Parts: sequence; C-alpha cells; structure tokens
Amino acid sequence: MMEVNTIRQMTTPWAGARGLTTGLMLTEIHQDVWTGRLLLSMGMPIQADVPPQVIYQLQFDHLFGYRVLEGADVLDLMDDNDSNSDSQIQLITPSRFLIWFHQQSQGIHLDEDIQHYRIASWDYCVDVLAAQEPLVKRKV
Repeated sequence: MMEVNTIRQMTTPWAGARGLTTGLMLTEIHQDVWTGRLLLSMGMPIQADVPPQVIYQLQFDHLFGYRVLEGADVLDLMDDNDSNSDSQIQLITPSRFLIWFHQQSQGIHLDEDIQHYRIASWDYCVDVLAAQEPLVKRKV
C-alpha cells in the first residue's frame, strides 16, 4: 500500500538496452574503487551446476552509488507503472533512491545530471546512480 506522501516512481525502458537479450540473470558485480567503475555481468544459465554464460556487461564509469537486492526483496520497489517491461534496464524518475542520495550527500551533487538505472533480473535487482549512460559490452 502506498503512503499519501510517498513519491510515485515511474519506469521507462532505457533506450540503450533496445535489442539486448532479456531474461538474463546477474552473474557478477565488480566495483573498481580506484577508478570508480562498476561492471555488471549478465548471463544465460546453461545447466544448474555450470556458471552462466556471460552475454553482456554493463559498465558504469561515473558512479555515485548502487544497491543490490535479491529478487524476493524487490517486491516493494516494483510499485512502478511499468514493472513488467520487456527491458531489463530501466530509468527511474522521479527516484526515491536519488532523493535519499542527495539528502545523504547534503546536496553537493545537485548540479550534476545523475540518473537512476534499474537492472532487473529474475534473481537480483541492481539500482545504480550514475552521471553517464552505461557502456554495453557484448561478450558473445
């Protein structure tokens, strides 16, 4: 149930994800704290006892923050208007996560164009705050 004073988030498929394989699972998250880069690997499971084959990686270079939730814990985030979208990568506007970030950082990044990206798979949901679009690297 939505509170009266909560922000109603809207999801929009990210245009850069057009044509990407859907139904993938998150296979790896790697943050390079030295460069500030975040890599998310997405793959297709082949067998239960074999690691999934990585299909593509998303590379975020101008990262401000991210959070990871297991699929079972994402239900409260999926009150958006388009949670059944074909795109696994969505933009969230307005973003409660971004508002929280600005509160925590005392507004020092308010002049930057930070976007909230949601990468949703059947096993995990990753919310990313970044000032640049991710780079998509195809692995197959």
